[in-house]
Amino acid sequence: MAKRLGGLFLLSVAIGVVSGVVAWLFRLLIGIIHNVAFYGQWSLEYNANQHTTASPWGALIILAPVLGGLVVVWLVKNFAPEAKGHGVPEVISSIYHNEGLIRGIVSLVKALASAITIGSGGSLGREGPIVQICSAFSSATGQWFGLPTNQRIILIACGASAGIAATFNAPLAGILFAIELLLVSINSKTILPVAIATVIAANIGRILIGPQPSFDVPALHSADAISSPMLLALYFPFGLLMGLAALLFVKSIYWAEDWFDRLPVNDYIRHVLGTLSLGIIFYCFFRLSGHYYVQGVGYATIEDILSGALSSPWFILLLFASKLLATCLTIGSGGSGGVFSPSLFLGAALGGSIGNLLALMMPDMGIDPAAFAVDGMASIVAAATSAPLTAVIITYEMTLDYSVILPVMISVSIAYAVRRYFSEGDIYTLKLLRRGQLVPEGLAVDISSHQMLKDIMDHDLSFVEKGRSLSSLDKTACILENDRVIGIVEAIRYPVELEISLEQTMRVDFAVLRPHMTVKHALQELGEKQTDIAIISQTGGLEREAVVGFIDARLLTQAFARGSKFHFH
Repeated sequence: MAKRLGGLFLLSVAIGVVSGVVAWLFRLLIGIIHNVAFYGQWSLEYNANQHTTASPWGALIILAPVLGGLVVVWLVKNFAPEAKGHGVPEVISSIYHNEGLIRGIVSLVKALASAITIGSGGSLGREGPIVQICSAFSSATGQWFGLPTNQRIILIACGASAGIAATFNAPLAGILFAIELLLVSINSKTILPVAIATVIAANIGRILIGPQPSFDVPALHSADAISSPMLLALYFPFGLLMGLAALLFVKSIYWAEDWFDRLPVNDYIRHVLGTLSLGIIFYCFFRLSGHYYVQGVGYATIEDILSGALSSPWFILLLFASKLLATCLTIGSGGSGGVFSPSLFLGAALGGSIGNLLALMMPDMGIDPAAFAVDGMASIVAAATSAPLTAVIITYEMTLDYSVILPVMISVSIAYAVRRYFSEGDIYTLKLLRRGQLVPEGLAVDISSHQMLKDIMDHDLSFVEKGRSLSSLDKTACILENDRVIGIVEAIRYPVELEISLEQTMRVDFAVLRPHMTVKHALQELGEKQTDIAIISQTGGLEREAVVGFIDARLLTQAFARGSKFHFH
């Protein structure tokens, strides 16, 4: 066990290093494609937090996402269909429905397809691709080393968490992302490798990308808001609105996919229609306001909302609607990229719009629109992804402003509850639910599997020498030969009037287990033996004096029924 854990820790170190470097390279790749698409220049210089300046192509820039989209469709169709969409659902599906197996080529295709989508103006984010890229690499590593399923899944969580940490400079959020969405079980043996990979990736990201937070937010005045009961009360209806907005976002994404899929055209034409519409939208924004606003990850627009450079509630609300449409057009028609960044944009836009409107309506209350924008970011991310803890912590790590956390906790909780009330599936799991793949949401202590056999076994067991007839039994019996158990007969299965020998009815396919084994261990042993009955022996031997009871399918079912009483459904 110690050797296996040691090897897993070493692999987590390697995954952390690779994930940190990959996150940096992925940014550079997006930058190269963006500069080629918008300026016809081969350059690595690209800062997503600054607005893209006017393209020399003029109105022809609307063709940039179209041409990029054609390449994306070709890549996805010919090499890795899993690279289509936002990536995280495929990772979750591999964990719960494919034993943690992801093809290694997915890393390369996802990196290229998503970089082309985002770099050419697609309205998607970096986080989904980096999760899938690093998870695919981690799964391939686990397969190459011949690791069992449970350890492969831990490595996948390591890669996903490390990718999030390096991309957003948010190590705590990376770990919580793995806990809330990916890890099947949580204990020191699963958390420590994830933490190691995450910390290493975050530090490499800080060296290669920079130590600054994702957004430069001016000092918020939320501390004053917290002391005002009336102002704090505003976050309750605000959370309700954010939950409805998240529900709209989730449903719109899948409605767009369904609508495009119904078009009687091939994949190339389908994506051309979506990306051409996208190009027209962001070029119209440029003509009207001087910025493309809704193209790419949208961080520059978020910065404008947080800094107050954008303060018209109606224009910001228009940005909300346009970003929602742009994202649906991009991913619905077949683009490749993440939905986490669009969630942040939508939250900042709707929250900023509401904050600025409230500030105009109630100028004496000291409302800070930026606080509502940050709150909106966390709320829509939490509600859309079913990762409320990740949303709260990543908001802090991306802004480094703790004063807004208390209002965020209120609205995040309400927003998540509202979305969950109207839709069981979130933006990740709804895709799997539509395929008929159920995914557990959240983790629970597995009380049933950790009961000991001594607490559930049946002690009422008789011992009978072979040669007796079945009619002589009044309870389950161990059949003896030379004072050793050679079989077991469950008398309740047979009419007592049958005059046949015990040897004709006894089962010899039983397992031999010890009383201090857990139910989980017992199920593994029964599975290997391919049986549903076991004799419980103090020593593990078949001597009469060592046998103290038995278990069967009925007793195991009762054990799980008792354990299920502790779970909230």
